[in-house]
Amino acid sequence: MDITEKSWLECMHCSNVVPLYETRKFRCHCGGLYDVCHSFPKQNKVNVLLMTEFFDSRQIYNYGDSILFSSGVWRFHELIMPSLHEKEIISLGEGIIPFWPAGNNIRKWIGTDLDLWILPEGLTPTGSFKDFGGTVAISVAKKMGVKTVACASTGDTSAMAAAYAAKAGIKCVVVLPKGRITDVQLAQPLAHGAEVILIPGNFDKCMNVVLELAEAGRIFPINSINPTRIEGHQASVFLATQFFGWQMPDVFVVPVGNGSNSSSIGKGMRLLRDLGFVKNIGKLIGVQSEAANPLARSWELTQDEGVAHQGRWKETYRALDEIGETTATAALIGNPVSWEKVMREINESRGAVLTASEKELNEAVMVAGKDGHFVCPQTGMALAGLRQAVERGFVKKGQRVVVISTATGLKFPNVPAQYGKHLIKETKTCETEEIAQIIGV
Repeated sequence: MDITEKSWLECMHCSNVVPLYETRKFRCHCGGLYDVCHSFPKQNKVNVLLMTEFFDSRQIYNYGDSILFSSGVWRFHELIMPSLHEKEIISLGEGIIPFWPAGNNIRKWIGTDLDLWILPEGLTPTGSFKDFGGTVAISVAKKMGVKTVACASTGDTSAMAAAYAAKAGIKCVVVLPKGRITDVQLAQPLAHGAEVILIPGNFDKCMNVVLELAEAGRIFPINSINPTRIEGHQASVFLATQFFGWQMPDVFVVPVGNGSNSSSIGKGMRLLRDLGFVKNIGKLIGVQSEAANPLARSWELTQDEGVAHQGRWKETYRALDEIGETTATAALIGNPVSWEKVMREINESRGAVLTASEKELNEAVMVAGKDGHFVCPQTGMALAGLRQAVERGFVKKGQRVVVISTATGLKFPNVPAQYGKHLIKETKTCETEEIAQIIGV
């Protein structure tokens, strides 16, 4: 059997199957989204033990030797796109990142004693978690002979697509909402040579353009409608489970924008359970901002004691035509393309989708900063959501919780610039004594 036959696309609605490496449209004829599926060897306890030892051996960083040792994503090659040969992988060394134990300030702010960790996925080549999925999506595009990739973006996806396409030698086009991204986020695709198109609308308008071009077969999309993106993001779960000695955390808390991260974490948890690496999956808590929270709104309408009825949740879901303003611009999405996948994973894990207020998400960024961690406002959303989940009893004292930090705070300097103004003092002179008096020394 050709190795490429080990991976295929399967519709989450009607189970229609299409070839992975020959498909350039990512909605089924029934309208459903595709999942990437793989033919994994039959597992037993001995095989699982051998595989964990195999994955553990790749934690030794050796860039010159093998991509499987120099990428925290491709460390798990046998679980993530095994039908790609190593020589076909486009990597920038993504996923070699630490786990941060939560500091005292954020622990006190959350309000209960948790075994709390932050996974800083902003410590990647382009500064966001999108690199986890980008390495897989662009590798697949390269193998397929794609000439042009494109994406809609609020900043992070465009940086990832541009960087990995540049490495692969593929033309990249990014469609961005004019005036709704930071200067840093605009600079990144330009630095990598992408063609940048600014349109007078929000992210959802950008996404509509890309989807129409993709459906017409005129571009290859790198947004999360492309399910190969989801495959790479599963590495968050694999890294966390490996870090804790192949024990699944009790809870993952994730900010929700277009839905790629939350849906991939759910998929990764199910995969480890189904293959026998762990017995149970953790609870998945997604968090949206009050400026763009269609999933959280519909979840609250249908939840009963913290669990939503799947059928009713889907019936009550409504995309938002109008969205508000937030510092968490990367999650300012009123119509998440992966909303059904998010629902599936939240329901499977008996999790929740909560809303973070603008006040609390920005406060969380500043509190984390006091512990030495400069996180993005989307991470602030996740921390604010965790605080609410504790208050509502969805997360219990003593549980092991991993918060996914999706981007470096350096991309969002407006938050500390706005909320840290009280720390700035100006002098009337350049005299040392005047400055000493202000300092109090």
